[in-house]
Amino acid sequence: MLTNEVTLNYYLLAAVLGISFLIGFAIRTKKMMKFRVKIQELEREILNNYEHILELEKEGLNIENRLQDIKSPVITMKAPNKELEGLSKKVPDIMLRKELLSKRNIDRQSASGL
Repeated sequence: MLTNEVTLNYYLLAAVLGISFLIGFAIRTKKMMKFRVKIQELEREILNNYEHILELEKEGLNIENRLQDIKSPVITMKAPNKELEGLSKKVPDIMLRKELLSKRNIDRQSASGL
Protein backbone atom coordinates (compact mmCIF):
# COMPACT_ATOMS: atom_id res chain seq x y z
CA MET A 1 0.00 0.00 0.00
CA LEU A 2 0.99 3.49 -0.65
CA THR A 3 1.09 5.84 2.24
CA ASN A 4 1.72 9.51 2.18
CA GLU A 5 2.94 11.25 5.20
CA VAL A 6 1.52 14.68 5.82
CA THR A 7 3.45 16.95 8.05
CA LEU A 8 1.70 19.86 9.60
CA ASN A 9 3.65 22.95 10.42
CA TYR A 10 1.69 24.74 13.15
CA TYR A 11 3.65 27.96 12.79
CA LEU A 12 2.93 28.18 9.07
CA LEU A 13 -0.78 27.44 9.68
CA ALA A 14 -0.98 30.14 12.37
CA ALA A 15 0.76 32.64 10.11
CA VAL A 16 -1.64 31.93 7.19
CA LEU A 17 -4.67 32.27 9.50
CA GLY A 18 -3.35 35.52 10.98
CA ILE A 19 -2.61 37.06 7.59
CA SER A 20 -6.03 36.07 6.20
CA PHE A 21 -7.68 37.52 9.33
CA LEU A 22 -5.85 40.83 8.86
CA ILE A 23 -6.70 40.95 5.14
CA GLY A 24 -10.40 40.28 5.87
CA PHE A 25 -10.41 42.89 8.63
CA ALA A 26 -8.79 45.47 6.31
CA ILE A 27 -11.36 44.77 3.54
CA ARG A 28 -14.25 45.09 5.99
CA THR A 29 -12.84 48.33 7.43
CA LYS A 30 -12.44 49.79 3.95
CA LYS A 31 -16.08 48.93 3.09
CA MET A 32 -17.29 50.46 6.34
CA MET A 33 -15.37 53.65 5.62
CA LYS A 34 -17.00 53.85 2.16
CA PHE A 35 -20.43 53.36 3.75
CA ARG A 36 -19.74 56.05 6.35
CA VAL A 37 -18.65 58.50 3.66
CA LYS A 38 -21.80 57.68 1.66
CA ILE A 39 -24.00 58.15 4.75
CA GLN A 40 -22.39 61.53 5.50
CA GLU A 41 -22.90 62.59 1.90
CA LEU A 42 -26.58 61.62 2.02
CA GLU A 43 -27.04 63.42 5.34
CA ARG A 44 -25.52 66.58 3.85
CA GLU A 45 -27.83 66.25 0.85
CA ILE A 46 -30.88 65.88 3.11
CA LEU A 47 -29.86 68.92 5.15
CA ASN A 48 -29.38 70.95 1.96
CA ASN A 49 -32.83 69.86 0.76
CA TYR A 50 -34.38 70.87 4.09
CA GLU A 51 -32.62 74.22 3.86
CA HIS A 52 -33.93 74.72 0.34
CA ILE A 53 -37.47 73.80 1.45
CA LEU A 54 -37.28 76.28 4.33
CA GLU A 55 -36.09 79.02 1.97
CA LEU A 56 -39.03 78.31 -0.35
CA GLU A 57 -41.44 78.42 2.60
CA LYS A 58 -39.95 81.76 3.67
CA GLU A 59 -40.32 83.15 0.14
CA GLY A 60 -43.92 81.91 0.01
CA LEU A 61 -44.74 83.61 3.30
CA ASN A 62 -43.13 86.84 2.09
CA ILE A 63 -45.21 86.73 -1.09
CA GLU A 64 -48.39 86.05 0.91
CA ASN A 65 -47.62 89.00 3.19
CA ARG A 66 -47.06 91.26 0.19
CA LEU A 67 -50.31 90.12 -1.39
CA GLN A 68 -52.23 90.79 1.81
CA ASP A 69 -50.86 94.32 1.94
CA ILE A 70 -51.93 95.07 -1.63
CA LYS A 71 -55.61 95.94 -2.05
CA SER A 72 -56.60 93.91 -5.04
CA PRO A 73 -59.52 94.76 -7.35
CA VAL A 74 -61.07 91.34 -6.76
CA ILE A 75 -64.79 91.42 -6.02
CA THR A 76 -65.64 89.59 -2.84
CA MET A 77 -68.38 86.99 -2.75
CA LYS A 78 -69.92 88.43 0.41
CA ALA A 79 -72.29 91.34 -0.15
CA PRO A 80 -71.90 94.31 2.18
CA ASN A 81 -74.78 95.24 4.46
CA LYS A 82 -75.65 98.30 2.34
CA GLU A 83 -76.31 96.12 -0.69
CA LEU A 84 -78.50 93.80 1.38
CA GLU A 85 -80.58 96.75 2.55
CA GLY A 86 -81.01 97.89 -1.05
CA LEU A 87 -82.19 94.43 -2.07
CA SER A 88 -84.69 94.24 0.78
CA LYS A 89 -86.30 97.50 -0.36
CA LYS A 90 -86.93 96.05 -3.81
CA VAL A 91 -88.75 92.96 -2.48
CA PRO A 92 -92.50 93.61 -1.95
CA ASP A 93 -94.01 93.31 1.49
CA ILE A 94 -95.07 89.76 2.32
CA MET A 95 -98.06 90.92 4.35
CA LEU A 96 -99.60 92.44 1.21
CA ARG A 97 -99.22 89.13 -0.63
CA LYS A 98 -100.82 87.23 2.26
CA GLU A 99 -103.74 89.64 2.29
CA LEU A 100 -104.29 89.24 -1.44
CA LEU A 101 -104.25 85.46 -1.18
CA SER A 102 -106.41 85.25 1.93
CA LYS A 103 -109.68 83.32 1.81
CA ARG A 104 -111.87 86.42 2.31
CA ASN A 105 -110.30 88.20 -0.60
CA ILE A 106 -110.62 85.14 -2.85
CA ASP A 107 -114.31 84.81 -1.94
CA ARG A 108 -114.92 88.46 -2.82
CA GLN A 109 -113.26 88.05 -6.19
CA SER A 110 -114.97 84.80 -7.11
CA ALA A 111 -117.36 84.74 -10.04
CA SER A 112 -120.26 83.50 -7.96
CA GLY A 113 -120.14 86.58 -5.73
CA LEU A 114 -121.07 84.68 -2.57
